This record gives sequence, structure tokens and C-alpha cells, in this order.
Amino acid sequence: MTTLLADIGGTKSRLALARNGRLDDTTICSLDNDQSSGLIPMLAEYAAAQPVRPRRLILAAAGPVRAGHVRLTNRPDWSCSASALSAATGIGQITLLNDLQAMGHALAVPEIAGDRLLDTRLVLAIGTGLNVALAYPLSGHVFVPPGESGYQSLPFTSERDAPILAALARDFGSNSAEALLSGPGLTRAHRLLTGADCSPDDIITSHPDTRDLVLRALGAMLGSLALMHLPYGGIYLAGSVGRALHAKLDSPHFKHHFVARGAYSDLMGHFVLRCIDDDLAPLHGLAHLSRKT
Repeated sequence: MTTLLADIGGTKSRLALARNGRLDDTTICSLDNDQSSGLIPMLAEYAAAQPVRPRRLILAAAGPVRAGHVRLTNRPDWSCSASALSAATGIGQITLLNDLQAMGHALAVPEIAGDRLLDTRLVLAIGTGLNVALAYPLSGHVFVPPGESGYQSLPFTSERDAPILAALARDFGSNSAEALLSGPGLTRAHRLLTGADCSPDDIITSHPDTRDLVLRALGAMLGSLALMHLPYGGIYLAGSVGRALHAKLDSPHFKHHFVARGAYSDLMGHFVLRCIDDDLAPLHGLAHLSRKT
């Protein structure tokens, strides 16, 4: 069976076909959302261009899915329902997921995660936004629950950091982790600290004061998530900002806030920190899902 796979982020979208559960690399199409006419027209055009119309569409979008409808959090004018997608594309079987669920399913793909899924895994993706997914191995299947963890509260790191964390929450409009731990969040934090605008890549490589604030918050958040979910199968960072930060995890600013857990500090050494550096990982995850369902 041919399945149309759609990984819809806040900035970019990637479309492809899976044939009998295998991603067809020759069909991958990467699109800039700002240059697109909209979510439904983009998918309808791609489906119509295929020599054989796909029988199924699995769409993973950067926003919550409820009652057969999804709206992108950071692009609220992009929304759709399963019924509208079916009518526009002519595809009868529609599955809607949160985008991090696609990344969660990729944790069951050895070529992406490094080995077989035998224990709980967690992935935290930092790009335009922030979110977390968990992958649980269950009797030969993978369970990846939805979630919107980017809007959990900013972690408290220290009294010294408290004023800037409060300023970030005011500027963002809510006390959400995404106010700092996202591409726009890094730029926001640097502007509040220095008065200057700077790209996330430049901040991570060349501005240690802002970078170390981010690493402290990341350590605090990941440490809490590790104890909540006990991902002994590994903790993965993904997304453009997540990958760049992964290279800095040897910093004491990260390590202290990740490990310092009182009676559970020794346990933190059992969680392996890894990186997903393949931008196509969500498509591989969706292809894996299409093979298993």
C-alpha cells in the first residue's frame, strides 16, 4: 500500500511516500511554509502529482490534535480536519498526529536511534518550538502518546537566573519552557540580556552567558523529565537547536542541573544522552507507523 507521509513543522514541511511501510527516498519533497499556499493545498497538490493516488495519509503537525482536527501552534492560520483533508486529496484513510509523535516512532527505527527499542525512550526536540515525545515498547508495537510539553513551566535554576526567567515569561506571555528553550527563545533571552539580536547558532557558539543560561534550563528540564519517565533506553535531542546544544552537554552548567537530584543523583548516570541528526527522522517514524498499523 502507498501512504502519503507529511511532517509539518512551524517553518518547513516534508512530504514523501511510503510503499508497504518503507520510506521512498526518491519522493521526498521539502517545502518552505512561507512560500506555500497553505496546508491543505500543499498536500492536495502533492497527492495529485503522484502517478498512483496514495490510499492513506499520515500527517504529523506541530500542534495539538483533537477530535480529528489539528492547528499548528506557531502558525495558527494553518489548520485542518481529517474530513477536509480527505475531500481535498481524495485519500480515504487519514491519520493525524502531533509532530513529536512522528519523532517518537522514529525512536523505534534502529537506523535513527542506533539500536532496537527495548526500553522507554524520550526525545526532546528544539527548533522553532519545543516538545517532548516518549516511545514505549509494548508487545512488538510502539506506543507514543501525544503531548505538548513545550508549554510546561520554565524550570527554576537559581536565584541568580530568576530575574531573567521572569522577564522571559513576561515577554513570551506565559511562563512556558518554550519562552527560552526554542530558536526564538534563545534570541529572546539574548536580547533581554544584552539588548542585541543574535541567531541561535551564534548564541550557542559565541555568547557563553546566554548559552550557559540555556544549558542550565535544559539540564533542569531534562533531569526532571528523566525522573518522571525513567527512559533507560536513552534520552535524545533533536531539532536544529537541540542538535547544536547536544554538542555542549559536557558543560558544568548542564551537568549540575541535570544530575543534582538529591537522593536520586546517582540514578541520573543511567540515562544515556544521544542526538538525532537526521532531518528525515520524523518521516522514517511515520513510515514505521504505517508498517505497523
